[in-house]
Order: sequence, then C-alpha cells, then structure tokens
Amino acid sequence: MSDEELKRLIGQVMICGFPSPYLDAQARQLITEYHLGNVILFSRNILSFGQISELTGALQKLAQDTEQADPLIIATDQENGLVSRLGSDIPGFPGSMALAATGEDKWVYEVAKMTGTFLEKAGINMDLAPVLDINNNPLNPVIGVRSFGDTPAQVASMGLAMARGLQDSGVFACGKHFPGHGDTHVDSHRDLPHISHDLERIKEVELVPFEAAIHQDIPAIMTAHIVFDQLDPLLPATLSHSVVQGLLRQHLGFTGVITTDCLEMQAISRTVGVGAGAVRALLAGCDMIMVSHHLERQKEAMDAIYDAVIQGVLPIARLEEARGRITGLKVRLSVANPYSPGEMKQDMVRALNLQAQTSERALTCLHDGQDQVGESGGKTPFPPPRFVTLIYDAGVPPMMVQGPQFQTVWTELAAFVFGDVKTQVLTVDEAISDPDLTRECDWLIYLSSALTPPQERMGDLLRDHPHSAVWLVRTPYLFPWFKARGVKRIYALYENTPWMMKAAMRALLGENAPGRLAVGVEGYAAGYKACETGE
Repeated sequence: MSDEELKRLIGQVMICGFPSPYLDAQARQLITEYHLGNVILFSRNILSFGQISELTGALQKLAQDTEQADPLIIATDQENGLVSRLGSDIPGFPGSMALAATGEDKWVYEVAKMTGTFLEKAGINMDLAPVLDINNNPLNPVIGVRSFGDTPAQVASMGLAMARGLQDSGVFACGKHFPGHGDTHVDSHRDLPHISHDLERIKEVELVPFEAAIHQDIPAIMTAHIVFDQLDPLLPATLSHSVVQGLLRQHLGFTGVITTDCLEMQAISRTVGVGAGAVRALLAGCDMIMVSHHLERQKEAMDAIYDAVIQGVLPIARLEEARGRITGLKVRLSVANPYSPGEMKQDMVRALNLQAQTSERALTCLHDGQDQVGESGGKTPFPPPRFVTLIYDAGVPPMMVQGPQFQTVWTELAAFVFGDVKTQVLTVDEAISDPDLTRECDWLIYLSSALTPPQERMGDLLRDHPHSAVWLVRTPYLFPWFKARGVKRIYALYENTPWMMKAAMRALLGENAPGRLAVGVEGYAAGYKACETGE
C-alpha cells in the first residue's frame, strides 16, 4: 500500500467536526488533504434548515470532487429534548425521558420518524441516537433525562421504537453509550468514570437494551469512556479489547459499525491522550474514530494511526476491516431528497401538532394537593396571572438553556400563553437574598435544573407564596424534597425546552397533565401521577 493509499484509508475511519456553519478551511483541509470520510455536526454548524441543507450538499460535493468512492456519513446528536442540534426553524420534540412519561412506544416512534424525516431532507444520514443507557443513578450528571428510564425493559422497548422510527425515515440509528453510562455520578466529558458491577449484573441490566438493539439489527453502536472494573480494570470501554471485541462483538454478536465517543473528552484526552487513544480504540475493535472539535487533535489522531501502522503496532488489516464495515453502511445510503415547498409546509404542520401532543402527554403532575377540589373532581387552577416571576438555577451545565437566552425565551412564552402579562426572571441567589422581589407577583415558578436541592430558604419562599409551582426540568428525583416543604404544585417537565414549558404553563391554568413518572424516586414508583392518589 502506498503512502497516499494509507492516508486515504485512515481518513475513511475518522469522523470529525469543524467550527463553522459553512464549508470552512478546517472542513476543506480534512476532506481534501486527509480524505475524511465521515463528518459530525453540532449546533455551531446549524443556523437554519436551508443553510444546513446547503452545507451537507457542499460537503458531499467536495468529497466527490476529491475522488472519494463513497458518500460521506454525516452524523449529528439529535436526541431531542435537551440534546438537539437542528435549528430553531424546525419544530423540536420532547426528549427521551419526557417521551417515556407518555407511557407509549408509539409516541417515541412517531417523534423519531418525524425527526428522521427532517434530518434526511437536510442531508444528515446518521443520528447518534437512541440513548440506550439506563439511568439508575439519580446523581448521574450527563445522562439523566436523556435516558428512557431506570429499567432495562423500558429503555430497550423505547430505544428500539426510536431506532425504528429513524430508520423508517432513511436515517441510520446509533445506540449509545456501550456498555452503559447510566450508573455513574461522573461525567466522562470531564473525568474517567468507574463502574464496579460484576458481569452478571451488567448482563441483567446495562446490556439488555443493547442486546435488544442488536437483535433488531441496529447498524451502529457508540462506546462509552468508562472503566468497567470487572470487565477490564485498566482501560475504559472504548479502548478495551475485552469489552469491544470480546463482549460486544463475540458475546453479543454485533456485526455493525462501532464508533467511539469523542476522544477529546477528558476521560481520554487527559489520560492516554487523543493520539494514543485513537490507536488503542482501533486495536480494541472500534471502526470509527471520533475527534469532534480541534484540528490539531484531529491531526494528532491521524498521525498517530499512521505511525502505528508504519511501526507495525497497528495491522493494516485492522484498518481495512474497519473501513469495510463503514463502507457497508455507505452503500446503503440514499441521496438526500430535498423538500418541495408544499411538502415542507405539510411536514411543519404535522411536526407542530406532534410537538403539542407529545408535550402535553409527557407533562407529569406530581403534586397538586394544596388547592381546593373543584366540582368536577379536578383541582382548581391558578387564577390567570398579571405578574409572573420565574426563578432559575444559574451555572447549570451548558446543555441547559440559561442566562439572557433563557430570559428571552421565557418572556416570549409567557406572552404567547398568558397574553399581556408582566414577567420577572431571577436567579436562586437573587430571590433568596431579597424576598421582597417576589412578594407582588401572582405566580412564583421555580425552574429546578440542579441535581441537588436548593437552599432551605428557597423551599420556604415557595411554601409561603399562595400560587407557587416547581418545574423539574433536569431531574424528577427532587420531587419528594419539594413536596415535603409545602410547594403548591410540582410538575416533572424532564427538560426546559419551550414546548414543555408551554405545556406546564397551560396546566397551571387548568389544562391536562396526564404524564406518569418515568423513573422511580424515593417513596414513589415509576408510573406515579398525583391525580390517582387522592392528593
């Protein structure tokens, strides 16, 4: 194999990102000089539906013009909910845990199929979803509401529904994060988590959704940067031959493409390093090496792979095997079929209707016991507000809407639902330090996005206000804490997206909130909702 052929081979097993919403210098260099065969897009790359369609078309044309034999795989993380990449001109949908609260796989399927339709029309042919992690650790900082629940059966059933919906729309699904990122309190973006469960426990819990997805022929699986001490005490799953080749390939029989999570995450970059990580991942049995952000890190990975082949550390046959699996996906790609104006308008209407349906069905009323029971047996709604104060947690993870952006979204939503209403947005510290700021408002809403309870004085402030509500947008696990402190209404929204907040505002005015608790919390089983307990 010539030097040029080797470089082309390496480019075909890489999946890389770039910083711009346009075909920038980094993207051009990756494709023309390094023969990059696979691209990952983030929110930074997406401004609008029209723009992303032009970008994906330009990427594919550049690959074709530089004599790549197959089209690019163009992927993104469109999980919906908190992890959404499509622009604001495309209707968004509730994420995994919110959809789980509807209790029906059909809504997961319908949302995934609609999501896949938009992706496919925009030229994105792989969705890095569904999340198949079981969120059985309430303090999990990175999965949480991105999961379909805390039981293997529910995550497997709904994960498969999502995979079917995506693939029925012509988009490849990719299950993640193998063997499971649900039972950890460490974020692998920031450090290297360890899980100590034995193999029998892992088989009975964490592996169940992945095994089900493999039986349904899911085409791709992403690995987790987590050390499973009983499987390989030294290496994270992404770099472990016993996990990737032994467990995933041989034990579970997976024959599709295995992609790493991004090697720039600190679980890898701060331990073995990006270059060594790329080589070790290939030796472990991974096929696609993800380096999402920085050109110098991407070059580091490709140079390390090249050197490992030249030095005889990495057999060239391993690279060819990886490329063969990726090519096996690419031959199944269909050319993106652009929208006609009429078609797009119809799908937008369908999507907005689906957004409203699923948001209402997902919204879960966990407590409304402090209000009088109306004649119909339902709870008396809050009176229409003239002045609404919203309190939020500052400094939450970047996947959460926050700061000035959140204030703008909130003001627009309140005007849409309530009409002519005065709004005020405060941080927890502002509200606690000056309680007078909240005395004149009709409604006091706390948007709870932390994993741990706020200061006790926050509970007192909510208890003492005549029309207070808590919206649990990052974790439903804090419900018992707020209930014990006398908060008037508590809802699980599972995310702070506009569509879920809109449903919650309408519920306070008396509309339905039929969702059921998607996970068990202390003292309350999954499936719980307030109206069935006589509260």
